[in-house]
Amino acid sequence: MNKICTFPMVLLSLFLIGGNQSVAQVGEMKFPEGSVQHVVLAEDIQWKPCPPNLPGGCEIVVLEGDPKSPDLFTIRFKVKEGFKMPSHTHPRDERVTVISGKVSVAFGREATHEEARQFGPGDYYVNSRDAVHTVWADSDCILQITGIGPWQAKFIEE
Repeated sequence: MNKICTFPMVLLSLFLIGGNQSVAQVGEMKFPEGSVQHVVLAEDIQWKPCPPNLPGGCEIVVLEGDPKSPDLFTIRFKVKEGFKMPSHTHPRDERVTVISGKVSVAFGREATHEEARQFGPGDYYVNSRDAVHTVWADSDCILQITGIGPWQAKFIEE
């Protein structure tokens, strides 16, 4: 009988002791007072045409860093339905988040749109370094890419 009463008391004590500890929420960041965060509001984004070495019809904005430098960067691409990024590789891993719309991605030199995997808003994928891949915009979309620069797209000769 004593053992039966003791077990619930131990659980209650652990709960009460643990209840006084604070737990940080996922994603919470505390900055020292007076410090400035890097903030980009969607309403303030000013899209610019992509560099001439990329296919026409895309727009770009640099959110953080410099994709030409050997450091962390984050950029966004905006493309219209029907846009195609031909088969290409990157010298470093490329982390992609679909912000809006749908894109299809297929791997290999002979990749086709029919065998591609489709990604939609909120989806995330990583194109590993030197992996040949092709991207199709199945609708108007915005993609966010984070990586370590310098960012390059090396197109595969067809």
